[in-house]
Amino acid sequence: MNIISKFAVGSDEVIDQLFSLRVHQLKVMYEDQLEVQALENYLKEELDHRTTINELNDLSTQLIITFIDNKAVGYIILKNSYYQPESLADKKAIQIKSFFILSEYDTIETRQSLWQKCFSVTRSYNHWIELPHKDPSISFLEECEFKIVEQSTMKPFGISSHIMVRLNKQQ
Repeated sequence: MNIISKFAVGSDEVIDQLFSLRVHQLKVMYEDQLEVQALENYLKEELDHRTTINELNDLSTQLIITFIDNKAVGYIILKNSYYQPESLADKKAIQIKSFFILSEYDTIETRQSLWQKCFSVTRSYNHWIELPHKDPSISFLEECEFKIVEQSTMKPFGISSHIMVRLNKQQ
């Protein structure tokens, strides 16, 4: 099994890979929260090619995709954001906008590959992420020194969530 995580730009092939992963992620995230039709409507709205290409080609956003034997199995989206948790006020921070791995490939090796690629370019930053309170990535992120700093509700459907922060010890 060959695991590789790499940065990607907003090409049609990358967008197709991202959308395939995003559909799985949103279905897992919202399947118990929304009716089927509401979820399908949200997917159509959320997965817009032009908007996604523009977002990924913005210098403040980076996409990392993890591949196993050339199949896209997970991704992270990093974003410089004006909004950040209160605990990071006046600190240099980057938002992990999404962290997802397909359940059938969700192993410690896959998670570490994805996180290590992310960390290789963001190690001088503080990190934060908002995840649904039942997200399977929480325990892994805690192993990576993230801490739950507040409870919140995720937009657009008000799902109970955790805001997690990883402080850079050198700041």
